[in-house]
Amino acid sequence: MGALLDRSLVQIADAAADARCFDRETIHMAADVWDNNTFPLFRAATAGTRGGRERRSLAALEWMAGLGEDRRTWMIEQAAAAGHSLDGLLTSGKPSTPGRDYLGQVMAPVMSLTAHAAESLAADYDLSSAEVRHLRIERAGSRLVGQLELAVTRSYPVDDGTPAESATLNIWLRDITEVRFDSDDARGAVLGARADGVSIALGARGILCAATADHCPDDRC
Repeated sequence: MGALLDRSLVQIADAAADARCFDRETIHMAADVWDNNTFPLFRAATAGTRGGRERRSLAALEWMAGLGEDRRTWMIEQAAAAGHSLDGLLTSGKPSTPGRDYLGQVMAPVMSLTAHAAESLAADYDLSSAEVRHLRIERAGSRLVGQLELAVTRSYPVDDGTPAESATLNIWLRDITEVRFDSDDARGAVLGARADGVSIALGARGILCAATADHCPDDRC
């Protein structure tokens, strides 16, 4: 756990060393690891016995790895970079599944934007009337990454009395290769995913192209 903390500091320093390739995403990710893992770290370090420290550390590592496949991958990569192996310390990874927020509302998991997922989203939501609520493109070292939020109307039936507010479709893009967007042309979206990458048409002339993308609908229904 101490090695992972040290690696976080190294990553943050490297990501902020040159303003020309400032990597906010890496800094945010490395810092976010310790948003809810600092207390378990100190709890493990202050246990009264060596066995107690070991048990608390293993439990804390499992908790850390359970917060998503990206977090688990980061742990394995950074531990290896520090000369440690997590083989045998972590249980097998579990597929991402729906969960609940602090209000008990069901939340969809973050999933890859595949051709099948694009078809499913087009069936569940009227993407032709989708409206761009937020679009951010930024440098992440030598790459471009981005986040897109679309306000979408449900195509599936809902219970009587359900509030009519739109749902939100969140999409995170990595290794962006093309961006064309006009804020005056922000209605309508077409999602596409192929073996060579992801494309999202926005409005009549806009386009986002990237190597890969993840998505997650924020929809209380």
